[in-house]
Amino acid sequence: MPTEGLQRSDVDSARHEVERAIDDSLANLRKLETLAQQRLREATIEKQQLDIFLEEMHYRLQFLIQSRAEGAVPITVTGPLSDSQLNAMQKQEDDLQERKEELQKGTAELEQVVTRMSWLIHQIEGAGAWVLASPETNGEGDTSRGGQPDSGEQVMWAQIIMGQEAERARLAREIHDGPAQALANTVMRLQLVEQMYSRQPEEVETELARLRTAVQDSLKDVRRFVFNLRPASLSDVGLLSTLRQHVRDYAEQYGVDVELNLPDNLTLSSDQELVVFRVIQEALQNIHKHAQATSIIVDLQQRQGAPLLVSITDNGKGFNPKLVRQRQPSSSGLVSMRERAATVGGTFQIDSKPGSGTTVTLTLPMPKVP
Repeated sequence: MPTEGLQRSDVDSARHEVERAIDDSLANLRKLETLAQQRLREATIEKQQLDIFLEEMHYRLQFLIQSRAEGAVPITVTGPLSDSQLNAMQKQEDDLQERKEELQKGTAELEQVVTRMSWLIHQIEGAGAWVLASPETNGEGDTSRGGQPDSGEQVMWAQIIMGQEAERARLAREIHDGPAQALANTVMRLQLVEQMYSRQPEEVETELARLRTAVQDSLKDVRRFVFNLRPASLSDVGLLSTLRQHVRDYAEQYGVDVELNLPDNLTLSSDQELVVFRVIQEALQNIHKHAQATSIIVDLQQRQGAPLLVSITDNGKGFNPKLVRQRQPSSSGLVSMRERAATVGGTFQIDSKPGSGTTVTLTLPMPKVP
């Protein structure tokens, strides 16, 4: 009995040491995460302010250069605009543009750091909960007795939450760089038209035509943005027609040759159709961002009574999937596609080598029919 008491004391002491070490590590990581998030917010705000200032400066310069080219002498606050002043303004615009590019790169890197730190924190929390759980509440994955989720379940929920946050961050960036930026540009150009109306009325019609074209392009971007959020056509006209439209828009937008091979019909549930569309959508976006491909093949095959096979193949630069999993374990795109496949009982596979392109394969079982 004394031996058992001593062993129990040793176990409790070790558990307390492990718990303290985990708590200390989590506290330090959360401090670093908070600092990274604060810097990310500051960089994002600076970039937004710089975007607005750059747009205004760009259109002011356009107006001044156009005025000089037509023989007019633009007047500034300090008097007539000289060549040295114009050159200084152009140099300032170039410097600000370089700063904007640096901010864009830094912001992207900070976002990756914050995502990886969040992933690491969730992993440590999940592993710690599993290590510190008592044997009676951690036996072979049984959560019914202790009421505590096992580490696998915690990691799964962490991935879902992080996926939601990553998606919200992506939507915020797209809104700012897309519709919000387009509206800011429109306001600046309208101010330019107001100035031209009093000094160069003959040029107003031309500028209004350009403005109309810019607004039409922005409207296309907004419609594409809404379509990416939730393609209404998926429930209206079905998966095949929706894929044809999406691939056609993608090829036109990015100038890439996309071959789409579809069967005459598909037997899928509505949930499976949504998963197929989202996986193809995400794979195409990853190709645009990383692959530098010039040709893509999207192939869907489903024989009678057999599973659906979806493959997306590109001739891009390829990569090492193992290294990506090691360096970016929470990479939202790959994790999202794999988790989407799992929600409908499917499997997801990536085959790629540096310099040899990439093939993404999604396999979905036949839907259960009542």
